[in-house]
Amino acid sequence: MLAEDLRSREVLVSKGSGGFPVFASSRIMVMGTRSLGHMQEDMIGILGEKTATTIMGRHGYEAGMATAMAMAELYDWDSDIEWFKAGVVLRSMAGLAHEKLSSLEFDREASVFHVKGEWRDSLEATQWLRQHDQSSDVVCCLLSGWASGYASACMGKEIWVKETSCRAQGNRGCRFEGRPAEEWSLAPEDKPHFLDRNSMEDTMTRMRHQLKQAWKEVENHRVEIQSLRGQLESPEATENFVYRSEEMERVRALAEKVASTGSTVLITGESGTGKEVLVRYIHRNSDRHDHPFLAIDCAAIPKNLLESELFGHVKGAFTGAERDKRGLFVAAGSGTLFLDEIGELPLELQAKLLRALQERVVRPVGGIKAEEINARIVAATNRDLGEMVTRGSFREDLYYRLAVIPIHVPPLRQRRQDILPLARYFLKCFCPGHSGFTPEFVRKISTYDWPGNIRELENAVEHASVLAGKEQLCPEHLPLSVVKGSDTSISEMMAAWPTEAELIRSYVKRVLKHTNENRTQAAQILNINASTLWRRLISGKI
Repeated sequence: MLAEDLRSREVLVSKGSGGFPVFASSRIMVMGTRSLGHMQEDMIGILGEKTATTIMGRHGYEAGMATAMAMAELYDWDSDIEWFKAGVVLRSMAGLAHEKLSSLEFDREASVFHVKGEWRDSLEATQWLRQHDQSSDVVCCLLSGWASGYASACMGKEIWVKETSCRAQGNRGCRFEGRPAEEWSLAPEDKPHFLDRNSMEDTMTRMRHQLKQAWKEVENHRVEIQSLRGQLESPEATENFVYRSEEMERVRALAEKVASTGSTVLITGESGTGKEVLVRYIHRNSDRHDHPFLAIDCAAIPKNLLESELFGHVKGAFTGAERDKRGLFVAAGSGTLFLDEIGELPLELQAKLLRALQERVVRPVGGIKAEEINARIVAATNRDLGEMVTRGSFREDLYYRLAVIPIHVPPLRQRRQDILPLARYFLKCFCPGHSGFTPEFVRKISTYDWPGNIRELENAVEHASVLAGKEQLCPEHLPLSVVKGSDTSISEMMAAWPTEAELIRSYVKRVLKHTNENRTQAAQILNINASTLWRRLISGKI
């Protein structure tokens, strides 16, 4: 999971008891900036500025830590950095400020953390300037505490995110810097008071227990916390070509490189991996994009008609040939001809296709005069043509003629990073403006192997969207085959030859499921300390 996968419309939903707005399964209250400002003024007047600031900072600290642990519990982050960056997104979504990082050093294992950045349009600074003149000191104590609590949970140690300059002081924006508390070299009296109430370990344990109880009470109303990562253009999608994984980025880069050439391309991959989408991408990015794009499924047309479809025929060539017909090689002109399922082409037609590719001419069935062809040929198959050549069911010379530029599209189980972007794309097509997925739904589709690949995923999302209606998509909305198929056995996990980290991750998840999420029992089965399992969970490594 990446921080950019968070979606704003899915963070605040009216699913609590009585239809109240909910954030991470907890009922929330909306308070305007003016009310917050008046409350802060009253606290200062009654308790004094130092005590009021401490309470506001502690409130922000607790909120930041609780949110960080909710994010760790709900999602499997790709890295600790993505977990931390989710907090940047959420601070903007919560209305605290728009946060922009200028530098970030984050290494949980090495205990290295240093961040610098700017808060723009800070809620606290804006409200201060509405009620007061410029301040002689920084005022964003709630925001500083929130950022400190979130960073502390991510690092597993006390982090102080200090506001170094504030818009309330007359500056253009609010700047901040964060580092471990001990690295500030502060005198005891200068240490932020909201860090003194409890030890970090006690605070994290207490907050986690409270959140766990709340999630059990409203399990059916958990929401997937999502937000936008600005409006930056993402390389995930180019029209209908949706991806995020490095594997598909390499495929796209190769396709873009060969698009401008006239070379014959052979695309291989399992059924449903999106081979035709890739072919259309090649056509759109070539200098042939203004010319026809024609496609034919060699497996869907009877053998006795396939030759006529490809090469055309003259009037009277066979019974029913009442007029001349141009074949697809000629009809494609200077465009692209896509030969899908080329492995199903009969041997007798393979020889004629080889000649067409070599000589760049075709002769219609029953005709004498050959016609030149200018189309670019792209073929695709879900079969192993090399093996077919060995068996003698596919011509070796034709294979090498087709595979001038071979491109292999990996199955979806080998590029799991593409599953969520694809699912979101399909849901947007089926139900524009839909509220999205629950975390359980995201986990389920992310761990299923999708033997039918993208085609099966598309069907599953459509199936789920129909059953869910306007509600968020949950695992129970998925087809039964997907729900059952995601519970793989150990032997099935091994069949995919996972890495050691992937295998450990899958096994730990199965143990947790076996113990009904009882982490003490799970730790005993795994023969590790419960604290070790907890650290792995909050770090996103499991």
